Amino acid sequence: MVANGLLGVASDAAWAATAAEAIDWEDLFASTGLFGIEIGAAGAFADQVVELPGFMSPPMDQAADYFVLTRSPLPDCPFCAPTASWPDDIVVVRIPAPGVDIDDPMRPVMVRGVLDLGELAGPLPGMTSHARLMRALWRPV
Repeated sequence: MVANGLLGVASDAAWAATAAEAIDWEDLFASTGLFGIEIGAAGAFADQVVELPGFMSPPMDQAADYFVLTRSPLPDCPFCAPTASWPDDIVVVRIPAPGVDIDDPMRPVMVRGVLDLGELAGPLPGMTSHARLMRALWRPV
């Protein structure tokens, strides 16, 4: 769906029909660093629908069935810019149908999806995620 110049944004009806528990980044990732990623209090919502604000990283392929949500804006794709790298605390967002784009990677988005936790190789080589939102819907904030 295209709305306000955005591809893949959830319709008003789909958004309203999806109840979610709000979580934040501090509750999702308790710590990152030398000893890796530790999931915080939001781990109690594993396998439930949650809502998380963030920023959609620039997609490499608009036909993809996922995008990467970050805590802070990431204006350059880490696979496109040689000096960029993914932060440790990314969330891979799996959407129900291929086709996603946002007109401004600096604009915040809200995402709702089923929280899936645990280290997993990402959809791209060299990407590892510790949290994913499955069957997700998203909207600009």
